[in-house]
Amino acid sequence: MTQTNLPSENVAGYIDSYYTRTSQAQPARAPLKGLVEADVCVVGGGIAGVSAAWELAQRGKSVVLLEAKRIAWGASGRNGGLLSSGFAASTGSIRARSGQKAARALHDLSHEGIRAVLDNTRNLALPGVDPIAGVILASRHPDTEGLKAWQREANDVLGENLDYLPPDKMRELVKSERYFDGMYDPDGYHIHPLNYCLGLAENLVASGGQVFENSSMTAMNTSGTEKVVKTENGTVKARHLVLCGSGYGGHEFGRVHHAVLPIATYVISTRGLGDRIGDIMATPAAVADTRLSCDYFRVTPTGELLWGGGMSAMAKEPENLTEMMKARVVEVFPQIADVEVDVAWTGLMGYARHKMPYLQEVQPEVWTATALGGHGLNTGPALGKVLAETIAENGKRHELFAPYGLRWNGSFAGAIVADTICAASNFAHRRKER
Repeated sequence: MTQTNLPSENVAGYIDSYYTRTSQAQPARAPLKGLVEADVCVVGGGIAGVSAAWELAQRGKSVVLLEAKRIAWGASGRNGGLLSSGFAASTGSIRARSGQKAARALHDLSHEGIRAVLDNTRNLALPGVDPIAGVILASRHPDTEGLKAWQREANDVLGENLDYLPPDKMRELVKSERYFDGMYDPDGYHIHPLNYCLGLAENLVASGGQVFENSSMTAMNTSGTEKVVKTENGTVKARHLVLCGSGYGGHEFGRVHHAVLPIATYVISTRGLGDRIGDIMATPAAVADTRLSCDYFRVTPTGELLWGGGMSAMAKEPENLTEMMKARVVEVFPQIADVEVDVAWTGLMGYARHKMPYLQEVQPEVWTATALGGHGLNTGPALGKVLAETIAENGKRHELFAPYGLRWNGSFAGAIVADTICAASNFAHRRKER
């Protein structure tokens, strides 16, 4: 594979983004035609689907992976690239629902997802993934006691290794008056997520898996022992079916679709900063602030500032996206107000109302692994591993997710509620920042 590095046009079948412009070029894989049989059919070629298919293939299962567009076409290939532990749900809410022991097991599993990405990148020599260590959690208002309490709980209860950053150290590393103190996570990373998914899919095929792109599921029949999945021009028959549609899934996913709330987030990348990187950052780490609708950013290996932020269940594609995101950058780094935005894009994350991912058997031999809640880069590989253990080895770790069953997303009302919660959280943070 070779890097495409297209400055003004997108790779065929993908939206235009920093990731497609720096992706490892691959020809589109053929759509499904005719009848194919396998042990497992995985529907959805994002990071959860590719990871599940890969893990199953490593355990000797024959696997067919169907993707409606291109591999990692959705949120898995459009996100901010942060690879860190945890889930969208807070530690406190997980502990309240799961209990202390299971909460710790879930957190440890989130670290397994990180290790899976790093191990696969190294062992398979995946090109262009470029893991860079370090994630900084930054506070936009003084909260020394709150952050230190968070650090103690994370380190003492969850086994993390967070370092507290006092204001002088924080501003030495991230040169912005907007931030006060923070925490440094040495076990977090940032990566090129599209290249990771593309590389893993290529190795899946080399391991005997079958991958079909541009192959939307149009119908499924799960009533018998043999599950049947239909596409426009083909059919898959399999003993097991895994649904990984997430924010871009449609009604063909049945009740799983109605349990996932699509939430938009927004990302830009600038033109290369060159020597000006030193004006804003003295660390290669990625940064994310502590708000619900946070900013998260990093300097890419090729020298661009990649910046994500905001979230909405209603405003999927703002008309003023570039200007809106540029304003968020300038609010934090006024010293680069003249920097040019090179490309802007959106992506739809899949959320459950309880903010935990779905990993469950929705009917006999039909599984779902979805609703990664903006934490897909660690959660997708973790779910893929647990799912493969369950199907191939009669593993039991999927039972950790039993308290987080399918819940109706609320439809239009759910989207309104989600945006209201986000707006209220933003308002509360603005009051603290005054």
